[in-house]
Amino acid sequence: MLPDSAGGRAVSTVLDVAVCLLFVTAAVGVLATVDRPTPDDSDTADRAASLLGTTTTTVHYAATGPDGGSGGRAAVACRVDGGSRPDDCRTAHGTVADLLAHAAVADVTAAAEGSGFERGVRNATHQRLAGIRSSWQVVVTWRAYPDAPLAGRLVVGDGPPPGVDVHTATLQVPVAGNGATEATGADEPRTVDAVARQAASTMITRLFPPEPTRLALVGEASADQRTASHYRRTAAALGVGLDGAVADGSVRRANSILTDALATRYARDLETRTDDPTAAAALVSVETATVTVRTWSA
Repeated sequence: MLPDSAGGRAVSTVLDVAVCLLFVTAAVGVLATVDRPTPDDSDTADRAASLLGTTTTTVHYAATGPDGGSGGRAAVACRVDGGSRPDDCRTAHGTVADLLAHAAVADVTAAAEGSGFERGVRNATHQRLAGIRSSWQVVVTWRAYPDAPLAGRLVVGDGPPPGVDVHTATLQVPVAGNGATEATGADEPRTVDAVARQAASTMITRLFPPEPTRLALVGEASADQRTASHYRRTAAALGVGLDGAVADGSVRRANSILTDALATRYARDLETRTDDPTAAAALVSVETATVTVRTWSA
């Protein structure tokens, strides 16, 4: 038989443990029933835009058929890692935002619509934003100025439902290409027509860079057909004919025809907005595509 003091200590220890367990249980119960605060997603759009602008990726895609679409078999083969790839497979590398801008530019001539490249860019966007806790949509546009004729646009993701708070962040992504890089040239613009012509020349050069386009026209039959199809679509959008320039493989002449037609459209439109060449130049930007990220609570 234990002494009274030992028995007292044993009983006390048991009571201490029991009381401790009660407190722990009560605390757990309190923590479990506390209402969690609604997460603030006001910074989610900024974070998503940052991810698109800083994360690089590689897109492998097939470019078969005259319209730049890809057959299912070719598209699958281009996604196989390692080993040789079919000659018709292409690779694009850059930040996700860069590739989105590229797809928006291609959309001007319908070169990206339904293509393997567009699908690859859409998939890359979904993969990059998979960890975003909010619902999102990405809208990419490339145009000389708001509501300008001849523009490219790409949308990834469904739009927000009505009545929700939407947060927005934008990126201005440089559009790579050759040729002129300023809508007004090195000097101050002298006329609105000069602003319009420089902007038109830059856009057409972005769409049909002379040397790569010439090589495509005289190269393999499928590339020839795709490039000719893109020319025809652009000419139809501007209401002009290319007068055999494409058939002759004359990129310089085809681009000149398109530039003249687009410059006329730009000048007519800009003159309804301002008669000041400097103000007109400030309206025009064909050097960047705008990537807009929209987020909202699911």
